[in-house]
Amino acid sequence: MTETNVMKKGFTLFFLLLIVFLISGLGGSFVTLDRLNWYKTLPLSSLTPPDAWFGIVWTFLYFLMAISAFLVWEKASPRYFVLQLITNGLWPFLFFYLHSPIAALVDIVFMIVFVALTIKTFLKVSKTAGYLLMPLMCWILFAFYLNAHIVYYQLFA
Repeated sequence: MTETNVMKKGFTLFFLLLIVFLISGLGGSFVTLDRLNWYKTLPLSSLTPPDAWFGIVWTFLYFLMAISAFLVWEKASPRYFVLQLITNGLWPFLFFYLHSPIAALVDIVFMIVFVALTIKTFLKVSKTAGYLLMPLMCWILFAFYLNAHIVYYQLFA
């Protein structure tokens, strides 16, 4: 591999890490202390993890997203990856900023679809890239449950 190729790959990885963590930071900017206090008034599931876990898990998952995209860069369409990033970044805005668990739940449904399509697309090019997104899918399915629990108990309890 030439020095130019190494630099190009390094730039690509840096770019992808920058993009996913910018989206992560943008989403995180909607999770303020006031909004966390509001969140704690909601009917949370007994399976809800401690608040600190969310930042740790999402940081790890965003890192995996960037590595996964890097592995298929220039070989797979980024369409679904971009859409799942958008829905990921949109969720905290809908949930925390707009105080709308229902809109956030709808967003998670789209997120699940886009992550599944991203995994399918990436697996065609790189098994590793697809498998790196499996923890994301598991966490989003868990997030769907947590969000649905809140919506259910707000509407029907």
